[in-house]
Amino acid sequence: MAVTIPDWLGAALLLSFSDELHTRLVWGPLRNHYLLLGAYLRVRHSPLFVWFVHESLELIFHAIILSLVLPVTMALTAALLHFSLDLVHEALLGTLRNPYLHRAFHLGTESAVLYCVWG
Repeated sequence: MAVTIPDWLGAALLLSFSDELHTRLVWGPLRNHYLLLGAYLRVRHSPLFVWFVHESLELIFHAIILSLVLPVTMALTAALLHFSLDLVHEALLGTLRNPYLHRAFHLGTESAVLYCVWG
């Protein structure tokens, strides 16, 4: 007997994996390039704009990674949800410094919202 994972839970778990992959790529092999891009943008724009560019690039990254496994509409929905959560928790709650708390917040909230949408 095969065990199946509901779409909403699978998407939330894939999004969590994608977020970890993004973090490791950006602060690992791509760190120098990413910091140069941030410095270039910071010379011409406000920190708020630089932060928004970062979150937008992360949105595109998640949409691409998720669309490799999920239908495009589901991938875009999940990526936009993650983008929205990042904007809300950074703007209203501040940065969640503990990486486990940050992942748990995203996984729990994304699971609940995706369950409401697709459950």
